[in-house]
Amino acid sequence: MTARAAIFALVVCASAAARADDTDEADEADETAQAAETADTDDLVESTGDSTGGVRGVAWMHYELSAVHGVQAPADAMAPQTLALGGARVHGVLGKGRVGYHLGFDFAFGSTVGRAGFAYDVALFPLGIGLRLGRTGVLALGVGGQASGAVGAIDDALAVPVEALLEAGGGLRLLVRARAAWLVGADGRQRGAPSATFADEIEGMLALRVGHAYKDFGLPSGNGYFVGAAFRELAGTRFAGLVIGYSVDLATPRPQ
Repeated sequence: MTARAAIFALVVCASAAARADDTDEADEADETAQAAETADTDDLVESTGDSTGGVRGVAWMHYELSAVHGVQAPADAMAPQTLALGGARVHGVLGKGRVGYHLGFDFAFGSTVGRAGFAYDVALFPLGIGLRLGRTGVLALGVGGQASGAVGAIDDALAVPVEALLEAGGGLRLLVRARAAWLVGADGRQRGAPSATFADEIEGMLALRVGHAYKDFGLPSGNGYFVGAAFRELAGTRFAGLVIGYSVDLATPRPQ
């Protein structure tokens, strides 16, 4: 019995040791596979940049809702009391270095309050320049075309807007936008920015996003909700209010 017990104990110990060796080998295999996957991802990012001639970039999108109220207006002001708009902004910067080509598209639809009417504001920025900041940050300037108005409240007009943008940070991100526009037509809206004699209309926002920053598949990205202040000057009236929204950004690794 004693010999049998000893043999049984040896078999159990040998089995346990074999299982431990198998576990160690499996862990080493998992670590090797993870390292290979990371290397493959880095190679994919690098090969993508190489296949596009070394062009890299950053892109961002905002889903946005703003409401501004007239805080200062002349007695004969043509503008409505309140303007509420909801829409999206999609922009990007592409280039081989830190400086690249910027383009963007904005659209928003809503209504005026006071003299109610369907309102719209659509802008395309096919020409621009951008400077990458950090992993996904950017400072950009764009020039394009714009169409805006509100049925029965704001005369329809075409415009040439110049817009400056700043996005900086990751999970906690600063969002800044300022636009000046020069109108074509709509005489009643021209020279309608009391604070800016050099432009017919101005607008902008200052907001803070709270969210998350990631680096999945070797690509820096982030998302989150933001809240901030919005302003606008048109038809001789100063507007101020709030803006809320959700934003997403994604970039390739920044060139050194």
